Amino acid sequence: MKILTVIPVRRRWLFALAAAMAAVAGGLVTVTPVGCASDCGVNCPITRVTIATPTNVDPGILDVAWVGPACPTHTPSCRGDDQSTFCNRIDVTASAPGACDVLIQLYGREPMAVHLQFGPPTTQGCCAGYPVIGDAYFYIPVSIDGGIYAGDGDTDAVSILRDGGIPDATATGDGGPSADAADGGAATDAAAD
Repeated sequence: MKILTVIPVRRRWLFALAAAMAAVAGGLVTVTPVGCASDCGVNCPITRVTIATPTNVDPGILDVAWVGPACPTHTPSCRGDDQSTFCNRIDVTASAPGACDVLIQLYGREPMAVHLQFGPPTTQGCCAGYPVIGDAYFYIPVSIDGGIYAGDGDTDAVSILRDGGIPDATATGDGGPSADAADGGAATDAAAD
Protein backbone atom coordinates (compact mmCIF):
# COMPACT_ATOMS: atom_id res chain seq x y z
CA MET A 1 0.00 0.00 0.00
CA LYS A 2 2.75 2.44 0.70
CA ILE A 3 3.95 2.21 -2.89
CA LEU A 4 0.50 3.01 -4.22
CA THR A 5 0.12 6.10 -2.04
CA VAL A 6 3.56 7.46 -2.98
CA ILE A 7 2.77 7.46 -6.70
CA PRO A 8 -0.34 9.68 -6.42
CA VAL A 9 1.52 12.15 -4.18
CA ARG A 10 4.41 12.32 -6.63
CA ARG A 11 1.99 12.89 -9.52
CA ARG A 12 0.24 15.68 -7.65
CA TRP A 13 3.59 17.29 -6.85
CA LEU A 14 4.71 17.08 -10.52
CA PHE A 15 1.36 18.48 -11.66
CA ALA A 16 1.64 21.38 -9.20
CA LEU A 17 5.20 22.07 -10.31
CA ALA A 18 4.19 22.03 -13.99
CA ALA A 19 1.26 24.37 -13.29
CA ALA A 20 3.53 26.79 -11.41
CA MET A 21 6.06 26.80 -14.26
CA ALA A 22 3.28 27.44 -16.79
CA ALA A 23 1.98 30.35 -14.73
CA VAL A 24 5.44 31.88 -14.44
CA ALA A 25 6.06 31.43 -18.18
CA GLY A 26 2.67 32.95 -18.99
CA GLY A 27 3.40 35.87 -16.67
CA LEU A 28 6.71 36.54 -18.41
CA VAL A 29 5.03 36.64 -21.77
CA THR A 30 2.36 39.12 -20.69
CA VAL A 31 4.61 41.42 -18.63
CA THR A 32 5.87 44.38 -20.67
CA PRO A 33 9.24 45.78 -19.60
CA VAL A 34 9.29 49.36 -18.39
CA GLY A 35 11.43 51.87 -20.30
CA CYS A 36 12.38 50.58 -23.75
CA ALA A 37 9.04 48.94 -24.46
CA SER A 38 7.14 48.56 -27.70
CA ASP A 39 8.27 51.07 -30.31
CA CYS A 40 9.93 53.76 -28.16
CA GLY A 41 13.33 52.94 -29.72
CA VAL A 42 12.12 53.10 -33.31
CA ASN A 43 13.58 55.75 -35.62
CA CYS A 44 16.38 56.73 -33.24
CA PRO A 45 18.84 59.30 -34.61
CA ILE A 46 22.19 57.97 -35.82
CA THR A 47 24.76 58.17 -33.00
CA ARG A 48 27.72 56.34 -34.55
CA VAL A 49 30.01 57.39 -37.40
CA THR A 50 31.64 54.68 -39.49
CA ILE A 51 34.82 55.22 -41.51
CA ALA A 52 35.42 52.13 -43.66
CA THR A 53 36.40 50.73 -47.02
CA PRO A 54 33.52 50.22 -49.47
CA THR A 55 34.64 46.59 -49.94
CA ASN A 56 36.09 44.08 -47.50
CA VAL A 57 39.75 44.96 -48.18
CA ASP A 58 42.45 46.23 -45.79
CA PRO A 59 43.40 49.75 -47.00
CA GLY A 60 46.69 49.86 -45.09
CA ILE A 61 45.67 51.72 -41.94
CA LEU A 62 48.90 52.26 -40.00
CA ASP A 63 47.67 54.42 -37.13
CA VAL A 64 44.45 55.90 -35.75
CA ALA A 65 44.02 58.61 -33.13
CA TRP A 66 41.28 61.00 -32.14
CA VAL A 67 41.25 64.45 -30.63
CA GLY A 68 38.35 66.48 -29.26
CA PRO A 69 35.83 66.72 -26.43
CA ALA A 70 33.26 64.41 -28.07
CA CYS A 71 35.69 61.58 -28.83
CA PRO A 72 35.16 58.21 -27.16
CA THR A 73 37.04 57.70 -23.92
CA HIS A 74 38.60 54.42 -25.06
CA THR A 75 41.69 54.06 -27.24
CA PRO A 76 40.94 54.29 -30.98
CA SER A 77 41.02 51.06 -32.91
CA CYS A 78 39.92 49.61 -36.20
CA ARG A 79 38.47 46.26 -37.05
CA GLY A 80 37.78 43.96 -39.95
CA ASP A 81 35.98 40.67 -40.35
CA ASP A 82 38.85 38.88 -38.53
CA GLN A 83 39.25 36.40 -41.37
CA SER A 84 40.26 38.18 -44.55
CA THR A 85 40.54 41.73 -43.16
CA PHE A 86 41.84 42.95 -39.83
CA CYS A 87 41.66 46.74 -40.03
CA ASN A 88 39.28 48.34 -42.52
CA ARG A 89 36.60 49.91 -40.32
CA ILE A 90 36.65 52.56 -37.59
CA ASP A 91 33.49 53.23 -35.56
CA VAL A 92 33.15 56.42 -33.53
CA THR A 93 30.44 56.83 -30.90
CA ALA A 94 30.66 60.14 -29.04
CA SER A 95 31.12 60.36 -25.29
CA ALA A 96 29.79 63.95 -25.17
CA PRO A 97 28.36 66.58 -27.51
CA GLY A 98 30.84 68.54 -29.64
CA ALA A 99 33.62 67.76 -32.09
CA CYS A 100 35.90 64.78 -32.57
CA ASP A 101 38.67 64.62 -35.16
CA VAL A 102 39.65 61.13 -36.25
CA LEU A 103 43.26 61.15 -37.42
CA ILE A 104 44.15 58.34 -39.81
CA GLN A 105 47.52 57.36 -41.26
CA LEU A 106 47.22 55.16 -44.36
CA TYR A 107 50.12 53.39 -46.04
CA GLY A 108 51.43 55.42 -49.01
CA ARG A 109 49.18 58.43 -48.31
CA GLU A 110 49.42 61.61 -46.30
CA PRO A 111 47.69 61.52 -42.90
CA MET A 112 44.07 62.66 -42.92
CA ALA A 113 41.72 64.07 -40.30
CA VAL A 114 37.98 63.44 -40.46
CA HIS A 115 36.12 66.16 -38.53
CA LEU A 116 32.99 64.81 -36.83
CA GLN A 117 30.32 66.75 -34.96
CA PHE A 118 27.82 65.39 -32.41
CA GLY A 119 24.76 67.13 -30.95
CA PRO A 120 23.24 67.13 -27.46
CA PRO A 121 21.88 63.85 -26.05
CA THR A 122 18.79 62.58 -27.80
CA THR A 123 15.51 62.77 -25.89
CA GLN A 124 13.44 60.77 -28.36
CA GLY A 125 11.68 57.84 -26.68
CA CYS A 126 14.21 55.48 -25.11
CA CYS A 127 16.90 56.33 -27.69
CA ALA A 128 20.32 57.09 -26.22
CA GLY A 129 23.54 58.78 -27.30
CA TYR A 130 24.70 61.91 -29.08
CA PRO A 131 23.25 62.32 -32.61
CA VAL A 132 25.66 62.78 -35.50
CA ILE A 133 25.53 66.21 -37.10
CA GLY A 134 26.50 65.85 -40.75
CA ASP A 135 27.70 62.70 -42.45
CA ALA A 136 27.63 59.42 -40.53
CA TYR A 137 29.50 57.30 -43.08
CA PHE A 138 32.87 57.92 -44.68
CA TYR A 139 34.66 55.78 -47.25
CA ILE A 140 38.36 54.93 -47.30
CA PRO A 141 39.27 54.25 -50.94
CA VAL A 142 41.36 51.13 -51.46
CA SER A 143 43.42 52.93 -54.12
CA ILE A 144 46.40 54.79 -52.64
CA ASP A 145 45.60 57.71 -54.93
CA GLY A 146 42.32 58.51 -53.17
CA GLY A 147 41.44 60.35 -49.99
CA ILE A 148 38.65 59.67 -47.52
CA TYR A 149 35.23 61.00 -48.53
CA ALA A 150 31.69 61.06 -47.14
CA GLY A 151 28.99 58.71 -48.38
CA ASP A 152 27.69 61.35 -50.79
CA GLY A 153 31.18 62.11 -52.14
CA ASP A 154 31.64 65.23 -50.02
CA THR A 155 35.15 65.90 -48.67
CA ASP A 156 34.42 69.05 -46.61
CA ALA A 157 34.93 67.19 -43.31
CA VAL A 158 38.27 65.68 -44.40
CA SER A 159 41.62 67.47 -44.12
CA ILE A 160 45.07 66.38 -45.26
CA LEU A 161 47.68 66.71 -42.50
CA ARG A 162 50.76 67.54 -44.58
CA ASP A 163 54.10 67.41 -42.81
CA GLY A 164 52.32 67.31 -39.46
CA GLY A 165 51.23 63.73 -39.16
CA ILE A 166 49.15 62.25 -36.39
CA PRO A 167 51.51 62.97 -33.47
CA ASP A 168 51.75 66.70 -34.29
CA ALA A 169 48.05 67.34 -34.97
CA THR A 170 46.40 69.27 -32.16
CA ALA A 171 42.79 70.27 -31.78
CA THR A 172 41.55 73.83 -31.61
CA GLY A 173 38.95 74.92 -29.08
CA ASP A 174 36.14 73.51 -31.25
CA GLY A 175 37.87 70.13 -31.59
CA GLY A 176 39.10 70.75 -35.15
CA PRO A 177 42.73 70.40 -36.14
CA SER A 178 44.86 73.47 -35.62
CA ALA A 179 45.40 75.71 -38.63
CA ASP A 180 49.02 74.53 -38.81
CA ALA A 181 48.00 70.86 -38.80
CA ALA A 182 45.16 71.34 -41.28
CA ASP A 183 47.22 73.29 -43.80
CA GLY A 184 50.26 71.09 -43.32
CA GLY A 185 52.23 73.75 -41.48
CA ALA A 186 52.12 76.15 -44.44
CA ALA A 187 51.08 79.05 -42.19
CA THR A 188 54.04 78.44 -39.89
CA ASP A 189 56.41 78.02 -42.85
CA ALA A 190 55.16 81.29 -44.41
CA ALA A 191 55.62 83.14 -41.13
CA ALA A 192 59.18 81.84 -40.84
CA ASP A 193 60.07 83.16 -44.34
